[in-house]
Amino acid sequence: MPERCNAPFSGQAAQIWLGTLVEVSARAGTEAARKAALAAAFAAIARVHRALSRHDPESELSRVNRGALTTIQPVSKDFRAVLRRALEIACRSVGAFDPTVGHVERDERAPEGGATWRDVELDLRGVRFARPLALDFDGIAKGYAVDCAVAALQSHGATAGRVNAGGDLRVFGPEPEPIHVRTGGPQSVVLALAMLADGAVATSAYGGQRRRRWGRWTTPLIDPRSALPRMSTRTVSVIAADCITADALTKVVALEGAAAAKTLASCGASAAILSPARGRWRCTRLPRPAAAA
Repeated sequence: MPERCNAPFSGQAAQIWLGTLVEVSARAGTEAARKAALAAAFAAIARVHRALSRHDPESELSRVNRGALTTIQPVSKDFRAVLRRALEIACRSVGAFDPTVGHVERDERAPEGGATWRDVELDLRGVRFARPLALDFDGIAKGYAVDCAVAALQSHGATAGRVNAGGDLRVFGPEPEPIHVRTGGPQSVVLALAMLADGAVATSAYGGQRRRRWGRWTTPLIDPRSALPRMSTRTVSVIAADCITADALTKVVALEGAAAAKTLASCGASAAILSPARGRWRCTRLPRPAAAA
């Protein structure tokens, strides 16, 4: 996809972080500034990866999950920012997004009346859990890392750029560029989504990830309210001002469909839901466009 910018020096680099390929491109006034911006962007992503990985026993997230039930755990600026936004979206979506959903995946079936986001206490001192639970930022950390990378590019003089982390994308620059989405499932296609100059898009495609579980077809999509996996063939793309918001809201839209319109509006976001229908893809836009006068 071509970049559109008046700055003379441009370039792209890619590294593996957060369990996916992260691609960063930038334009700046000098070659030295471009290289410094790319290096700063990857350093920001690496910082978030080290802090918020649930697979690393030495990460900040692992430390908090081990100790927050008994002792208030001090947290970093990154941790606080992600948890605060996660709790905000959990509240706005009435639990359709929940950063404590991780314990469901590990325990297969959560006990009836299990912990939820309401059992996470965040204040100036740090984080404490009111009940046994495990925070999991897999549904939001990539988006936050993308936002941090964009901030790093801009603070190092980049005049345009894009960061793409496995379907979580943010762009900035003087001119809009076309954004496309690849649908999931065996009949995957690439469709035009929007023109974007300064904003973020996150996409989740569940149709190609189905598996047999407990005797029925499911996907990795977990409904936090029932603690059960859901079958979905939808490809969901959310457009928002920042990628942390777009990333979290893809799960809400995938679960709620058109009923997610209120949550999207409260977050200043919009969405496109692509659903297979008789060999074609049907697109539903949320909030729905107003009827012509």
